[in-house]
Amino acid sequence: MTYDEAKRQLSLHLGVLDEARGEWELEDGLVVSLRPYSGLHEKNIHLVMEALLTVGDRLHRERQIDRELVTTIWSLCYYPRIWGLQPDGMLQRNNLITRDDIARLELWVDTIEETAHALLNGQPPHVAVYNYAAYVVKVGWWDNIGFFLQLMQRTVSEDVGSASTMILSALGKLGSVAKPVLPALYDALRREYSWNSPEFETPANRDRTTAKVRAEIQRAIDAIEQDTGHG
Repeated sequence: MTYDEAKRQLSLHLGVLDEARGEWELEDGLVVSLRPYSGLHEKNIHLVMEALLTVGDRLHRERQIDRELVTTIWSLCYYPRIWGLQPDGMLQRNNLITRDDIARLELWVDTIEETAHALLNGQPPHVAVYNYAAYVVKVGWWDNIGFFLQLMQRTVSEDVGSASTMILSALGKLGSVAKPVLPALYDALRREYSWNSPEFETPANRDRTTAKVRAEIQRAIDAIEQDTGHG
């Protein structure tokens, strides 16, 4: 997916009107499906996150950003919040949304918002993906998991500190789906790790950090290799 394609995908989830038909181009998009309410479609969070992390490759490194894009991302959080998450919003006020779906919608908004904040703060997509990894651990994944696996593999290969912990948890949750990442995990298992600030850096601290990270890597490897449920 290119930058322009990803930007359009985000716009479609916000709502793009097909004037010839007088209908939304993506009728079950994330925001479009909230008004009128047609329920939460799980695929939407995964498609939005793929598009967000795709545009994030440019968003995290450019000093001048695309104002239209940022407005779209902001709106993908703003409208679900005022329509669905606020007690006096139309969905809760009219008893259209269940408590479980309120919680799920809130998790969607948090995931999008935190990822966008990370990207705008200069984190590259393969670091900011830890927010999606947290969603995988808590909820699960969808058909486009291959896109996220590439980012997670890069995280493992480059060792980006504490973000790696959530990535490793997600890879373990994915089980055999994450087999493409195994070579990177085995390489990571051979490295030493130190996340301490210079004033606390000692051989003992480095050894403790290395032992902790290697144990997390090994748990992910074991979960992937021992899983037979996903083929």
